[in-house]
Amino acid sequence: MGNTTKLPLITMSQGVIDAINGELAYQSTLQGSRADAVDHGVAGQLVTLQVYTNEALVAWTKHGVEGPSLDALRKVAAIAVRALEQYGCPTR
Repeated sequence: MGNTTKLPLITMSQGVIDAINGELAYQSTLQGSRADAVDHGVAGQLVTLQVYTNEALVAWTKHGVEGPSLDALRKVAAIAVRALEQYGCPTR
């Protein structure tokens, strides 16, 4: 049946919120020919998420859970939050 352990209930800490907000502020300064510096709709956000998720996987493979992999994961979280803020966030 696979892993039956339930995930713990998590609420975002102020430190995580601040880190994501800082990443969002940085991302809003991106300019130039970068594809992730321009709004490409939901599909573009999904592609950007995939690219940065792949970066996180590579970083984890090369460096483990510390440092670069968590930096990349912060970027992924901010991209996802940005997309939900721009296009809507349905509730569960």
